[in-house]
Amino acid sequence: MTERRDFDAAAAAWDEEPRRVKLAGEIAAAIRDNLPLSREWDALDFGCGTGLVTLPLSQYLGSIVGLDSSQGMLERLRGKIEALGCLNVRTTLCNLENGELPSGRFHLITSAMTLHHIPEIVPVLLTLRGLLHPGAWIALADLESEEGNFHDDTTGVFHNGFSAEELSNMLKKAGFSSISVNVVTKIARKDQLFPVLLATAQSS
Repeated sequence: MTERRDFDAAAAAWDEEPRRVKLAGEIAAAIRDNLPLSREWDALDFGCGTGLVTLPLSQYLGSIVGLDSSQGMLERLRGKIEALGCLNVRTTLCNLENGELPSGRFHLITSAMTLHHIPEIVPVLLTLRGLLHPGAWIALADLESEEGNFHDDTTGVFHNGFSAEELSNMLKKAGFSSISVNVVTKIARKDQLFPVLLATAQSS
């Protein structure tokens, strides 16, 4: 099994990869296009990193919490929040896999390119469902199944993407309904196109 990646060490240069920034913008746009976002909603961005998805979505929501287990990533996000004067965005240092929980309940939980870094996903999805209001939404974006060619460094990579069926089954096991999984963009890398899936579902 792979070891965990040191995201604190990666934080300083995280936004310097144009492909990563472009992908985050496309995922945020896909979430916006696929869900009826509202300024009455309180949201949580799980595995938010430096806020590349958090901040674009904040314009369409009442509030959004950027949640991450990396202090370094959250420091970068807090710097952006201050520079932009974003009054409806805050950060929370929290590791759901260790049983830590943020405060509050949410109308939307998002996650972009985080699931493949989690060894056991269904328990985390169960935890996330417990943070949602009844009938609220979850939106999860990650790579479609590939042969392990996407990452140059596989440290912290526990899954080489997911099939639509895998994502649907995990969400069902965690008690979600109204599940939809679609390809929303593709990443051009190493002379290949890697599809990215967006799974949306509702809590019961």
